[in-house]
Amino acid sequence: MKHIFTLTITILLFCFSSAAASPRVGHYPTGMCTRDFNLWGHASQCSCNEQELYDARAGLCFKDGDGEKIMVQGAILTGMVAIGGETTGFVIKTPEEISYELILKVTDQEKLQKFSGMWFEVTGDFINIMPVEMGARKAIIVDTLGVLE
Repeated sequence: MKHIFTLTITILLFCFSSAAASPRVGHYPTGMCTRDFNLWGHASQCSCNEQELYDARAGLCFKDGDGEKIMVQGAILTGMVAIGGETTGFVIKTPEEISYELILKVTDQEKLQKFSGMWFEVTGDFINIMPVEMGARKAIIVDTLGVLE
């Protein structure tokens, strides 16, 4: 019963949030990047087009500032692969079969390898990633990650 209530709240939060309507759209930098790696596994600095800002957490350039916050509950799947490597390798799949890629700190990536298939609650910034080969990908830049009972 607890899971049904939680699921209902999650669906309502998503459906009535502006995140469902207009996520930030990011694309890979076309300019120069530093050769270091930050906590998220991306370059600390990259140059983007004039109207864009670099988000070091996602390793992407965005035209607009802050993203919409989203909370999702579902099973986390690890080891995902895609053509051209266009995936983060981590996905959360809701009971409604909606999938979001997860952009995680490197330390969280290492921890999650052991917990593939377990249910988690994830909160963070909802974005769309515009890749080179595939269509737009829904993703969450993870702020918090918690195991569900």
